[in-house]
Amino acid sequence: MKIIFFGDSVTDAGRDKFDPADLGAGYVKIAANKLRLLYPDQPFEILNRGVGGDRTEQLLARMQEDVLAEKPDVVVLQVGINDVWHRFLIGVEVKAEDFRANYTSIVRELKGSGAKLIALQPFALSVPDMRRVRPHLNKFNAIIGEIVKEEGVPLIPMDEIFTGVTQDIAPDQFAADGVHPTHRGCRYIADQVIKEIRKFL
Repeated sequence: MKIIFFGDSVTDAGRDKFDPADLGAGYVKIAANKLRLLYPDQPFEILNRGVGGDRTEQLLARMQEDVLAEKPDVVVLQVGINDVWHRFLIGVEVKAEDFRANYTSIVRELKGSGAKLIALQPFALSVPDMRRVRPHLNKFNAIIGEIVKEEGVPLIPMDEIFTGVTQDIAPDQFAADGVHPTHRGCRYIADQVIKEIRKFL
């Protein structure tokens, strides 16, 4: 089974772009290791195609080369926080209608390839500098929810999961800057991803 993790820096996690097999140091590597332990007889091929800083626009542009050409069996799609955060970080505002169009196109093209698709909800933990993105993220996550429901794609609600667990545990335990997960945060994401992938095994 070939699984491609397709996303931004949360997926990228410092992977070596010159080594196509490198999985980075984040949730992709943790998920890959756990899957191989759980299913030692399953011949997994796992690829990390995350690129830090990418928005939906960039994923759409590189999807053919990085994903479709590889003919994956399963794709884990993780994108959206930069479409929100970049308005504050670098002054690039992504309009809601453009986000909807981009995300819809990504989902439909991935589904059209015959791959099983799992969508990972973008998240922002409640640390001081990230609280301003919350209204915008809620709007974009609502759009994602509508798209995946319409397209019949399973959604891992990581924003809701992290909102829940951080009621009792400090948010910086899971992502110091609210976006890039710590090792503990990566373990949470990996476990949720594995639950969905197992449905295809």
